[in-house]
Amino acid sequence: HDIEGIYRLGSNPKVMQYITGRTQTRKEAKADLARRMKTARLPLGYWIVETMDTQDFVGWMALKQLDQTKDIEIGYRFVEEQWGRGFATEASLRVLKYGFEVVGLERIVAVALAVNSRSLRVMEKIGLKYEKKGRYYGYDCVFYALSKLDYEKESTSSTI
Repeated sequence: HDIEGIYRLGSNPKVMQYITGRTQTRKEAKADLARRMKTARLPLGYWIVETMDTQDFVGWMALKQLDQTKDIEIGYRFVEEQWGRGFATEASLRVLKYGFEVVGLERIVAVALAVNSRSLRVMEKIGLKYEKKGRYYGYDCVFYALSKLDYEKESTSSTI
């Protein structure tokens, strides 16, 4: 079931536009999922996101080591049909809560291409702040971050 959802993500040019710029075959999507599962290190990892009522695949979330750094990054990928419905924001808030409150991380970061306005909007909605530009995963990206201290300040003044 999960591989079909992963393939739906990887085979959609709009989903992949700001990730690799090219779609994945079913074989590539399967290899990508296997690689992610092999490199996932508890308490970090990858999670499938589904709708609560029908358990339909919506996308995935990640909390993992950022490319060639010691930083821990939050990542996400969602099916196009679900864009704009708040799933990325809601799921990201839960992953932040897990990262800070359960894992005990001091900082969580995210990177995206500067032209990926949807992803940047999610990063800003969940409290991450722009810090710099950098090269990650072979692409020029913008780098956002949120400290545990800032997360705690924000969560006491809102309902995360």
